Amino acid sequence: MSYNFTNKEVADLLHNISAVYQIKDFNQFQIRAYDTAADTIEHLNSELKDIWETGELDSIPGLGEKLRAYIDELFRTGKVKHFEEVSEKVPDNLFHFLVIPGVGPKTAMKLAETGIKDFHDLEKRIKEGKLEGAGLSEKILANIARGIEEYKRRSDRILLPVAAEIAKDVIDHLFKHPSVKRADTLGSLRRRLSTVGDIDISAASDKPFEVIEHFKKTPGISHVVEAGDRTSTIALRNGIRVDLMVQPPELYGNLLQHFTGGKNHNIRVRSLALKKGYSVSDNGTKELKSGKLHKFTDEEAVYKLLEMECPPPELREDQGEVEAALAHKLPNLVELEDIKGDLHTHSLWSDGRASIEEMAKEAKRLGREYIVMSDHSYPNLLDFKKRLKEIEHVNDSVEGFRVISGLEVNINADMTLQVPDEILQMHEVILVSIHTAFRQPKEEMTKRIIRALENPNVDILSHPTGRMLLEREGIEADWEVIFQKVKDLGKTLEINAFPNRLDLPDNLVRKAKEYGVRFSIDTDSHHINHLSLMEYGVSVARRGWCVKDDIVNTLPLAELKSILKDVK
Repeated sequence: MSYNFTNKEVADLLHNISAVYQIKDFNQFQIRAYDTAADTIEHLNSELKDIWETGELDSIPGLGEKLRAYIDELFRTGKVKHFEEVSEKVPDNLFHFLVIPGVGPKTAMKLAETGIKDFHDLEKRIKEGKLEGAGLSEKILANIARGIEEYKRRSDRILLPVAAEIAKDVIDHLFKHPSVKRADTLGSLRRRLSTVGDIDISAASDKPFEVIEHFKKTPGISHVVEAGDRTSTIALRNGIRVDLMVQPPELYGNLLQHFTGGKNHNIRVRSLALKKGYSVSDNGTKELKSGKLHKFTDEEAVYKLLEMECPPPELREDQGEVEAALAHKLPNLVELEDIKGDLHTHSLWSDGRASIEEMAKEAKRLGREYIVMSDHSYPNLLDFKKRLKEIEHVNDSVEGFRVISGLEVNINADMTLQVPDEILQMHEVILVSIHTAFRQPKEEMTKRIIRALENPNVDILSHPTGRMLLEREGIEADWEVIFQKVKDLGKTLEINAFPNRLDLPDNLVRKAKEYGVRFSIDTDSHHINHLSLMEYGVSVARRGWCVKDDIVNTLPLAELKSILKDVK
C-alpha cells in the first residue's frame, strides 16, 4: 500500500518544515535545502509519486539522501516521523498564515500564539483593530493587511513553464494517434502569458471521436470532466484541467486564429473583417454578400484575406499589432536560436546545485558560447579569489567555451551594495538585485535602485521588480525614471527566465524598449537542468516586442565585450 500526495502537497509540507526550522533557529543550510527541494518538486514536469514508484528520486536535482528517505517514508506510510517530532510543539494554525506575502515564520508564530484561528479570523481582527498588544508594530500589521489583499487577488493559475511542459506531454500523446495531423496550444498559453488558467489544446483530424477517446487516455489523468463530439475536458492528477478542441484539417487555420488571440485582439479583427465584408469564426471566414465560406488550413491565410500580416501569437493583445499588421510593419521578434550566452547562473559556490564545470559543459551542449557565473555574493559563502581560480581552470579545460566571472549582489535597504567595490572590481560582470526589504516606499525604492546603477562596477539590474509569480507582487518603483537612468548610464535590464519570476514583466519590457534600453535574457540557473529555461525568457521578450538587436546576449562574445567593458 502507498499513499497519494500531489507535487504541491509535498512542496507545501517541505516549506512548512523549513518554517519550523526557522522558528527553531536550525542551520541555514538545512533551511535552504528544504526550500530548494520544495521549489524543485512544485515545478516538476512529472508527478513525484510516479518518480518514486520507479525508484528514480535521485534524478531530482537538489534532493539529498536524507530528503529522499523522508519522501519515501511519506509515500509508504502517509507521514514522516521526523517531521512530526520537529513540529510537535508548533501550533497547526501557524501554517495558515505563511501563505500571506510578507509573513515569515516568526511573525506567523506570533499570530498563532495570539489565538487567531485562521486566515479569515486574522483579516477580521486586523480590520477591527483587535491585534494591539500582540507584540506586532503598526508597520508589521500594515504589511500583513497589505499581504492579505495581495493574497486575495491571486487566482488558481499555472506558471507558464509548468503549463507548457504539461501541454507538451499531452500533445506528444495526441500525436501517437495516427489521425492527428496537427496539434497546438491555444489561448493564453499560446500567447505565452506568464501564468495561465486551464490548458487549451487543439488538434486537426477527420476522426474526432477516435481522437477524443485517445485523449481520454492521457497519462496522468484523474478523470474525464466532459466529452462531446469535437471537444473534451480532462482533469489531471495534479488538479490541472486540459481542454481539447478537434477540427477538420481544412478548418484548422480558422480554429487557431479564432482561439489564440486575447479578447481585445479578437474584437478588433472581427470588426475589421466586418468592414471588409467578412465574418470570422472557427468554422470558416464567410463572405457576407455571397455567403461563400473560406476554409483555411493555416491561420496566416485568415489574416492574408483581411490584407494583413499574421501577428505572432505573443503579440495578439490589441497593443498596436493590428495596425502594424495592416501596415505590414510587424517586428521580426527575437528567437531562442538568437541567444548566444547566459548572463546569470549559479554554482555550488553559493546556492547552486552543480559545479562551475558542470554548468559550463551543459551550457555548451545547449549551443551557448558563454555564461556569466554570477554566484550570490554572500561574504560568508564565497572565497572570491579561490572561486576566480576555479573559473580560470574551467576556461582552460572546456574548449571553445567561456565562463565569465560575475557576482549577483544584493542592493541593501540602506542603498549600499552587499560587498565593497574592491571585490566588485575583481569580476567581469556585476548584477545587482533586490532580495530584501521589498516593501520600501516607491520613492525610496527608486533611489535605492538608481544608487546601485550609478556604481561604475555594476552592469545589469537583474529580476528588476523582484516579483515571485503566484507568491509575491513586485516592488513599487518609478520605472520610467529607472528606465531613463539605465539608458543614460549604458546599463542593461534583465529579463529573468526562471519559472516563478519571468521578470521584467512583458508590459514593462515594452515600456523600457521605448526608452532605448538594452536587455539580457537569462535563466538564473541554479542547476544544469535550469539552463534550458531560456525559451521562457525569450517568450517574455517577444511579448515585449523585442527584436534580436534589443538583446545583448544575442551577440557573440567578441561583440559582447564592447557593451560589458570589463569582459576580457
